[in-house]
Amino acid sequence: MGGKRPILGVINVLPALLAVSVAFMGGCTGEPSPPVPPPTEPVTPGTLTTQGYVYDDKLGYGFEYPGGWELYVEEGDFPDKNIKKVVSFEKKIPKDRAQVSVQIELVIKSVTDLQEVKNEFKKGLERSGLPILNEATISINNIDGYDILSGTPTWKLRQAAFFANGMAYIFKYSSQEEFYRMYEETFNNVINSFVIE
Repeated sequence: MGGKRPILGVINVLPALLAVSVAFMGGCTGEPSPPVPPPTEPVTPGTLTTQGYVYDDKLGYGFEYPGGWELYVEEGDFPDKNIKKVVSFEKKIPKDRAQVSVQIELVIKSVTDLQEVKNEFKKGLERSGLPILNEATISINNIDGYDILSGTPTWKLRQAAFFANGMAYIFKYSSQEEFYRMYEETFNNVINSFVIE
């Protein structure tokens, strides 16, 4: 995909034998996107199911699947060795003879506590120069979490992190402002349905 992303860069996604480069920050790219083959099931059978609901029996979490979005799963070597898995969903929207990509991403990683995740978010935003627009402590299905919104008048990034059993489950959602508003309810549905078994 086109645009450079200021915060988290590009995530290489390798589900099954498919190698697709996907930019996390979604946002709007002014260039047409290359064709992307349809997503495939994860390499390890039985660890992730996606029949209207995403469930990972290995890591013990689940949440509602945003219907009509493409699914990508990455497991393996990450620059941050604490990351265990990345699950992302992408919605491509035609706009002005190009495509806008909106993404929701879940990063699962080992951490000490929720405060470590909060500090990481704030340091990343400080480095990027993005102001914090709102932050809150949350609890979804008896799981403690932290929700932070940052961005500019034209672009938004929302991150919601949950902590349980030494693991952080970090949901990220970003897009150009008009598309952020359009799919914010989808993101809310995803995080409100999140459970840890």
